[in-house]
Amino acid sequence: MKTMKKTILYGTLISIMLSSCNQENNMLENKTPLVKVYDQCLYYEDLGDLVPEGTSPEDSAVKVKSYIDIWARKQLMIKKAELNLSTEERNVERQLEDYRASLLIYKYKDKYLGENLDTIIRKEDAEKYYNEHPDDFKLQRNAVKAIYVKVPITSTDINKIKTLLDYRSEKDSLNLYEICLENSAKIENFDNEWQTISIVSDEMPEIIDDNYDKIKAKGTISQNDEQYCYLLKIKDFLPSGSIEPYSMAQNKISSVLLTSRMSALINDLEKTIYDNAINSGNIEYFDNNKK
Repeated sequence: MKTMKKTILYGTLISIMLSSCNQENNMLENKTPLVKVYDQCLYYEDLGDLVPEGTSPEDSAVKVKSYIDIWARKQLMIKKAELNLSTEERNVERQLEDYRASLLIYKYKDKYLGENLDTIIRKEDAEKYYNEHPDDFKLQRNAVKAIYVKVPITSTDINKIKTLLDYRSEKDSLNLYEICLENSAKIENFDNEWQTISIVSDEMPEIIDDNYDKIKAKGTISQNDEQYCYLLKIKDFLPSGSIEPYSMAQNKISSVLLTSRMSALINDLEKTIYDNAINSGNIEYFDNNKK
C-alpha cells in the first residue's frame, strides 16, 4: 500500500513539475527534480515525510503542490533580497551566530530547569507570600460570590426559583436544585468561591457593569431573551481595590513563586559555570592598558 501510494504521488508530481528542471543543468545524480528557481532545485527526495501515511493520492498531490509553491516563492524572495542588498547587508553571519548561541543557551537552560526545578508550591510558602505582599493582590474588578440559573422562559416556576435563590437553609438549597432539574434549568453555584462578575455572568445576554446597584446590594439580577430567563443572585461582594481573596490569588502566587525559583536556579547555574571557568583557567582577562 505504501509503495502504491508513493507511486501514485510520484506520478502526479512528475506530471505537474518535471518540466521545471532538467538533468542537464547540474542536477544531482539519481535524484528526481520537481522545481528549479534560478540555481536552486527542489527534489522529490527532499520531501521526506511531508505526506502522512494513509493520505489519499488526491490530498497528497494537493499538499505537495502547496509545499512546492511555497518553496519556490521563498527562493524567489531570497534571490530578490540578494540582488537588492549590499554586500554588507547580505552578510548575516554575525546574526546567525548570535541566534544559534541564543538558541543553544535557551535549550540548555530549559533542559536544566526541567531536571532541577521544584514545581511543588507548598501551602505555607504561598500563604507567606500572600501575607507579605498585600499590595500585589489588589482587585482590579469587583469580586462576588453568586448563584447563576438559566431557566427556559416558558417555565412556570421562575418566581419560585427567584425566591429559593435567597435560600437560608439546606432544605431550600435542595429544593432549588430539584426545581432546576425538573425545569431543565442550568445552575452554577459560585457561593463558596470568589469570582469576577464577568465570569459568573458570562452567559447572560447583557453585560453587567461593575457598578450595577444590585451587585452592591447583593440582590438578584434578572435578564430575559426569547428562550431563557437568566438569574444571578449575588451572595457576597468585594469592591475593586480590596485585597484579592487568597482563593482567587493562588494561581498568580504559584506563577510568581515558580518564576522566582527559575530565576534563582539560572543565576546559580551561571555563577557556578563562571566560577568553575575561573578556577580551571578556562577564562582569562587581558589588561590592554599596560604597555
